[in-house]
Amino acid sequence: MSETYDEHYLNSITALGDAHEVVASQAVFTRRGIKLIEKGTRITSAFRERLIQHKLLPPIDECLSVANGVTHVGLRDRARAILDDEPRFQLIRTALPGTERLLNAFYAMPLNSPLAFKLTVAREQRPVIFEHSVQTTLIALFLAIKSRMTDRDLATIAAAGMFHDIGELHIDPELLRAGRRLDAAELRHVYAHPMTAYLILQEYPVFHPEISSAVFEHHERLDGSGYPRGLKGEEIGPIGQILMLAEAVTTLFEKSWRTHGASRLSVMLKMNRRKFNHELIDHLVGLLHGGDPEGLDSQGEVSAEAVVAQLDQLAEVFRNWHGAYQSCAVDTPKIAESPLVAFVDQRISGLERTLLETGFHPDELAALTAGIEDDAVALAEMQLMARESRWQVSDILNEVRRRWTELEADDSGRAVVELWVKRIEPLINS
Repeated sequence: MSETYDEHYLNSITALGDAHEVVASQAVFTRRGIKLIEKGTRITSAFRERLIQHKLLPPIDECLSVANGVTHVGLRDRARAILDDEPRFQLIRTALPGTERLLNAFYAMPLNSPLAFKLTVAREQRPVIFEHSVQTTLIALFLAIKSRMTDRDLATIAAAGMFHDIGELHIDPELLRAGRRLDAAELRHVYAHPMTAYLILQEYPVFHPEISSAVFEHHERLDGSGYPRGLKGEEIGPIGQILMLAEAVTTLFEKSWRTHGASRLSVMLKMNRRKFNHELIDHLVGLLHGGDPEGLDSQGEVSAEAVVAQLDQLAEVFRNWHGAYQSCAVDTPKIAESPLVAFVDQRISGLERTLLETGFHPDELAALTAGIEDDAVALAEMQLMARESRWQVSDILNEVRRRWTELEADDSGRAVVELWVKRIEPLINS
């Protein structure tokens, strides 16, 4: 991990010490053997600069203890409260014969003192990360139970779920702020968090390699469109496949449950069957519709005009890519050999193929609204489809920005990709 990442994590630790009793359980030294902090010293923000200026031995999480820190019992109690109080998790309660086996996985998961301290920092200083982790773990455990996994597997999955985003504790919180637009360098920092978490977990044999590898894989996708390594299919382990779907579902719930309920998740699952394990998706489809995959509730009034406008924008994204590609191919026949051009073409083609498979022809999207102007449920589904597609295009743009350095020595690739980005960014950001 870089010193920059350590700076942000140390900021959280020392801020935690201002409000809670954080004590050095052993002396803290610099890499050169200079003692910075005596055993028994209470850590507060007064130590911030001293800690940030040095590389520390042992790792800081192994040197500190905190009063009322995260425990197995506390994790299980928080998970139970979410199941009891959060409406979207009522779906899980009703789909299982009971919740004790799911909740007991939190009690059975491996948890050592350094990682319990890390989760305490998350709970107290970065609660969005902590709550997201608990909720992701609940969905992952539901998927594991439906997949008939053993209790040992459930404990492993609980640990992977709780630790999958600990790498984000080492990222500047400003980069994770909702709505913040990131440049290429900032995206690389954010995209590195699975690797950061992996490097933390691999230091402890009980978490490596089974749990650490699943954590490393939680943003991968079966079609190779994920990160950080672009793994495909069986290159991603079974626990990683559960975790990546659970994380995606949790993120979508957080963003859209209040406005769209289960409807947007239904559309997302339909449009991402190439990215996630089919059997796992089917467990969620059954969860949403009580075994009937056709049900979809409309959310509020949707105008046909608004849907047509969104579908026109989506069709323009496809037309612009094919137009930019073809215009550059006239002058540069080997344009397809550019790695970034090939990446964008593959992702755009994949999205078009998904739309076709779900009944939407990319060239005739707006025409699909003819005759259903008064069908609120159909219009709602089409609007959600357009929004999910728009999100996927935004994801392609983010990946292009992250890989922008690949174009430095690729004049032909730069031309086609820059032309497309220039044309569609105003559409996607409008």
